[in-house]
Formats: sequence, structure tokens, C-alpha cells
Amino acid sequence: MSIDKHMDKAAVFFTAALLRMKPLEWYILMVKRKGMQHMKNPHKLFLTIVCSFIIILFLTDVLVIQVHAMVPEEMEPILKSKENQKVAYLTFDDGPSLNTMEILDILDRYHVKATFFVKGNEEPYAKECYQEMISRGHAIALHSYTHDYSIVYRSTESFFQDLNRLETMLQKEFGVKSRIVRLPGGSNNRLRHQAATKPIINGILQQLKEKGYIYFDWTIDSTDGISPSISEQQIITAVQKGTKDQKHVNILLHDINSMKNTVKALPDIIEYLKQEGYTFDTIDETTPKIQFKG
Repeated sequence: MSIDKHMDKAAVFFTAALLRMKPLEWYILMVKRKGMQHMKNPHKLFLTIVCSFIIILFLTDVLVIQVHAMVPEEMEPILKSKENQKVAYLTFDDGPSLNTMEILDILDRYHVKATFFVKGNEEPYAKECYQEMISRGHAIALHSYTHDYSIVYRSTESFFQDLNRLETMLQKEFGVKSRIVRLPGGSNNRLRHQAATKPIINGILQQLKEKGYIYFDWTIDSTDGISPSISEQQIITAVQKGTKDQKHVNILLHDINSMKNTVKALPDIIEYLKQEGYTFDTIDETTPKIQFKG
């Protein structure tokens, strides 16, 4: 077989593969339209391949349009961006606590998943709580091991020692590995506005980014963390006011032994958000970042 014929076949198969057509179909098409005689000429063969590439580039856009047009209607909600939906992220800081199981039961009742920014807690009941968070499909994220400002914010090195202690415990005992972090007090806490500690906080935020962590703050403070005296209704009202004209809401709640009113307010908060058209989601690496400005 001559070199020209080998080149002819190569051109046919190559072009057909790019167009996702069977080689025979493409071969017949070329014979009908132009015939194969000119392909014995290497120059004409080269021009044919170049033209084929131009046709393919044009058809690519057409095929993409056709693929989108063929998506079943029932798949459209899945393909919609979260940015076009009303999404609520319920986040609980400082657990596990003696309230955790009740919080989990309420979330189960409403078929809602939440994100727990946990501390290190070695109590037997806490170990069960960590396991229940996981088995019930919630997200565990990193807060700190001690939540002791004098330790966590002593230095940048001290912060990461404390954080790594929590990571080690979660991974060793529960197989949990997370890169999602919430700083104790948030990234814009009072220490960031003090001359002595501002460089430490800024250094922590910079190193979190460099080390591949993502830190999250919140858009709504339910105020439940201020004091146990904050009433159930105050917590509910703070959440309701915070959702006004907001599509994405990241709600700060607390999972602390003394915060009984958080548990009492939670059903009303969930019901209100559902009535307002919010769906619920957990925080991961794809979640739109919520980070305070310094």
C-alpha cells in the first residue's frame, strides 16, 4: 500500500475520532462531497486536515449547546448554582456538649444537616457525640482544642500546635480530616484590634491560607453565645432579622453545656428558614467563603 493511501486512512480515522463519528461514516461523507482523489496529493491532504480542524472548532460550540438542551428537566435543579438558591448553613461552635445529642435529634427530625466546629473534649459522652455527628451525616470542622485564648493566641506557633492537637485526635479516633477552620471568637475578634496581638492574628490568617486551610466566619450571630441569659426569643429574632434580603446565610450558634436556650430556639429557627424558602447545607471547600474584613 502506498504512503498516500496510509495517509488517507490516517486522516479519515483522525478526523472521525475528533468528530465522534464512525470512520466509515466520515469516509462516505468525504467521498460524496469531495471525493478522495485529491487526497493522493500531500498538499491537498494537509489542507483537508486543516479545514477539518476548523469545522471541529465550530461544531464544538454547537455540540455543547445540544448537550445542554438534552438535559432532562428533573436534572435542572441539580445543575443550578448554589448562588441562585437560598441556602442556610447552621453552624455550631464549641461542642460537643451535654446538649449535642438533643441538637442532633432536632436536626434529624427536620432532615437538616449542620456543621459542627468542634473543640477537643475527652469526656466519654463527648466521644459518643463526635461519632453521632459523623454517623448522622453532619460535617465536623476545626475550632480549637482548648478554646483558651491565652494558649491559642499566645503566638502563631501556639495556635497551630493547638489546632494540630485537635486534628490528630479527630483523625486518630474518628477518621475525620478537615481543612475547614473557624477561629475562636472569629477572625476579627477583639484581639485583632489590640496592638500586641494584631500581628499574631494576621499571621495566623496568612498561614492558614498558606497551609491549605479555609477559615469561615458567619453572616448572622444568633447572639446565643453572649450569655446563658439570652432568651429563646432573642435568639430566634436575631436569626430572623439577619436573613433579610440575604440568599446565603451562615448562622452562628453554640453547642455549650450552659446554652439551653439554643436548643429550645432551634426548631423555630429551622421552621422559619424553611418557610422563607431556604435549603440547608454543610460547609466544605466549595462553599462560598464568609470571612470578616480586618
